[in-house]
Amino acid sequence: MKLILPAVIATTMALSLAAQNTGTFSGKVLDSKGKSIANTKISLSKMGINWVKEIKVNLDGKFLQVGLEPKDYEVTVSATGYVDLKEQIHIGLGTGEPKSYVLLTPDEARKTAGGATSADPAAIAESKGLESFNLAVVAFNEKNFSAALPLFEVALTNLKESIEKTKDATMKAESEKKVEMMERPYGYSLMEVAKIDESKRAELSAKAEPLLIKVLERNPKDQNAVIYLLDIAKVKKDAEGIKKYQATLDALLGPRPELAYNQGVELYNAGKLSESKPYFQKAISIKADYAEAYYLLAMCEFTEMNLRGTKTNLQKYLELAPTGSHAGEVKEMLKAPELKNVK
Repeated sequence: MKLILPAVIATTMALSLAAQNTGTFSGKVLDSKGKSIANTKISLSKMGINWVKEIKVNLDGKFLQVGLEPKDYEVTVSATGYVDLKEQIHIGLGTGEPKSYVLLTPDEARKTAGGATSADPAAIAESKGLESFNLAVVAFNEKNFSAALPLFEVALTNLKESIEKTKDATMKAESEKKVEMMERPYGYSLMEVAKIDESKRAELSAKAEPLLIKVLERNPKDQNAVIYLLDIAKVKKDAEGIKKYQATLDALLGPRPELAYNQGVELYNAGKLSESKPYFQKAISIKADYAEAYYLLAMCEFTEMNLRGTKTNLQKYLELAPTGSHAGEVKEMLKAPELKNVK
């Protein structure tokens, strides 16, 4: 006798099976008096890559996000008038334990850190630093790096002043953690502004480099930090640095045909055709259907009068891209007696 499951039960089973491969992030956000906070925002970002998920908090302060990849994440909980709360968490398979976040006002945060009063110079500096930091994070998340950069700089100046002036060990340790937390977005902002303002590229890159090195030491899988450090090495024309960070990036991302192809194009455009060939060959070895690589490899072979290699690569290009941008040119070349008669 064939057993037929009711639709509701079958659906529940399917959802249960799907949930086994993902994790859930849930909990509540309240103020110090146990009340919900209007316009609370939760930002969930994967560690080491540029992936951010904004999570909604309902009117009761509760939140729920399902279907998350089991992984390490950085959580930022923020609301106007409150100090941002940040932490690193690991989301595993299944539902996990609900989280409970309590946001503090700047005054509450200062008292919690060490009982400092508003007249305490260290507390004043910290408060200013946190205010600038919160504004900087908003600009950073909106990718307004030009606005974020000066705010990060003000925040760092104030927090470092707080560290120097405070006599409270707990408050000092908390400020040092905040400075460390700031190094990543500050370093990223420096590099993004450097891309826009060529006149300040060397100066900003020099400021960013030590920050990004620390970021990479803390998280060796931070791809963006590696990419920025590779850019800095290129600006400095540091051959060893280029080799080091390129190898690190390749190890993180795996073989990338477009990288080899682009390196070949640079040499090709510089008139160094024989030097560009190995890069096109490498791109093809990684991605056998890389039509553009076959085309430029054919041009290199033609320059060296390797007609058999030229014809083979042109035919391969036409096979892969019969309507490609070079298709007409390739068809005409293959009609030429020099190539038509090559066996």
